[in-house]
Order: sequence, then structure tokens, then C-alpha cells
Amino acid sequence: MKRFRERNRALLGLSTVVVVLALIAGSLEFSKLPLIHNTDAYSADFASAGGLVTTDLVTVRGVKVGAITGLKLDGDQVKVSFEVQGGLALGSTTSAAAQVLSPIGTEYLELTPSGSGNLKGPIPVSRTTLPYTLVADLSDLGSEIQQYNIPELEHALETGSSDLAATSASETTAAFNGLARVSQILGSQSTALAAIVSQGAGLTSVLSQRSGQLFNLVGQADIVLQVLQQRQAAIKALLAATSSLSQELTSILSTNRGQLTSLLDNLQTVSAVLAQDSNDFGQAIPVLAAFSKYAANSTGSGAFADVSVPTLLVPDNVIEECSASGAFPSSNPQVGCRPPPAPSDGAK
Repeated sequence: MKRFRERNRALLGLSTVVVVLALIAGSLEFSKLPLIHNTDAYSADFASAGGLVTTDLVTVRGVKVGAITGLKLDGDQVKVSFEVQGGLALGSTTSAAAQVLSPIGTEYLELTPSGSGNLKGPIPVSRTTLPYTLVADLSDLGSEIQQYNIPELEHALETGSSDLAATSASETTAAFNGLARVSQILGSQSTALAAIVSQGAGLTSVLSQRSGQLFNLVGQADIVLQVLQQRQAAIKALLAATSSLSQELTSILSTNRGQLTSLLDNLQTVSAVLAQDSNDFGQAIPVLAAFSKYAANSTGSGAFADVSVPTLLVPDNVIEECSASGAFPSSNPQVGCRPPPAPSDGAK
């Protein structure tokens, strides 16, 4: 083994310089050294910086997991870079919010992990929020007050003061109590109000989608009105004819009321007699039907009856006289039939 004096001093000096530079670089970038501080880098887009500064804490559910490493203006947004400890599960829909640590404006970045998988890319503005701080509120208040007309504001305050002075304390208390109750009712019905607003938005959307159909419906209604106007004369004539017919019927009934009354009475009497004799008719019909059947069977001629008169009972001269052409019965039954009258000379 060589002694220290025997070694190459130039190489030894160079090695010493390299080691010193490595130690200095390691000390400056100690937080970034692998296997020593294992961290993951992310970023989030905010509408404004909102009081965030480098080295502000990054927490998850109130536990410190990292720090903000930088802020950079990116167009009309602010890109906030931060690091968290390695292995921390941040889902694909993780959101970030700047929270207030103290009333004077000290802030920190709160992460809310959500979603499946791993967070890739920067957190968009839609999933980032900024808080209101005392400093920001006072600054906004000053900006708003500068836009007011101070003389008019003073006049309005004086008018309000005079009105309050002229109002009794009980009435003022009742008014404020009423406002408080209204606020409580609105607060308790916030869900219902939100539902009404959402339903109104849905109704507006449906009406917007059906605007063409509504326009056609209105146009068809206009056509219907035009047709009704065209049929107005016919409808008037029909109503006039109906009115005239009603008047004629009224006149007929009033003029012939007595006759109609007697006619109705007679009809009622006949209906009563028929109703009383309905049982007799019902009993007579089967008897007549049986008689007709038996009579037809006995004669053999259906609904007719054949009658034979013996010629021995009638004298021959009567038969000869009655069978002559133009003979006619005599009023004297003993004569029988008279011969036809002889033709006159004029007829010859």
C-alpha cells in the first residue's frame, strides 16, 4: 500500500474536488434525491393564485403530505405545482382547494382524492376552488365602495335613519323577526327550491326542444280559427232555424193543447184497456192456433174448406137458368134466376 505522499497528487486533488462538488449538489437538491425523499409531482390549474405561495403545505384530510413547489401563469390561469409523498393514492377525479389557515390570509392546498385509477395530468379549473380571506374581502369591499356615489349613499343612509327613528321599536323588531323567519324558511326549503329551479330548467329545455312542434300547434290553431270564421254564417243559419223550429213547436203545442191533451188521454185509455186484456189475448192465441191446425187437418185444404152441395136438392130448371150467360138472381126465391133482358130495337 502506497503512502499518502507517494500517491498522484493531481489525481487526488481532482477526486477531492469532485467529491466536494457532489456533496454540495446533494445538499442543495437533498429533497429530490431518490431513495431518500420519494415524492410524486403534480399540478393544478386555478383561476387565480388566491394567496398561495411556494412552500405552502399540501394536505389530504388535514394531514400534511407535501408542499407547493411553484406557481406559474399559464394563459388566463395559474398553474400550481406541488409534490406529495410517494405511494399516495390520488384518483383520476381528484380535486384541489385552497383553504385558509389563518384569518390574515395564510393558505394551504387541500387535496380530495376521488375516482378510480391514478391522477394523470393537471387538475382542471373545474375541480379547483379558491377561498375568501379577510384580506381579499377587504380588498373587494374597497373596490366596490369606490364604485359607489358617496353623496347618494350618505343621503340614503340619512333617509333610512330618519325612517327608523320614526318607526317604533316594536315594529322594527317585528320587521327584523319577519325577515329572520323568511330566511329560516328559505334555508329549510333550500332542497325544494333547488328542485324547483332544476325542474324549471328542465321545463325550459323541453320547451326549447319542442319549439318547432309548439309553433306548428299555434299555426294549426290559427287554421282552426279561420275555418270556424268561414263556418260562422252556416252556424248562425243553423241556430236561427233551430230557434224558428222551437217557436213553431211552441205555437203548435199552445194552439192545440186541448186536442193533444184529449188525444193523449184516449191513448192512455186504450193502453190501459189493452193492458187489462193482455192476459185474455195471451190465452186466446194458443186456442186459435190449435183450432186452425185441427181445422186444416180435417178439411185437407190448408186454410180453406171445401163444401159440396148435392144437386138433388136444387131443381134442374134453376140450374139451367142460373148457368145461362147474363142471368141474375131473382128477388123471389121460388123463381130462382131470371134470364137476361132481351135487346131493344134501338140496339139492333
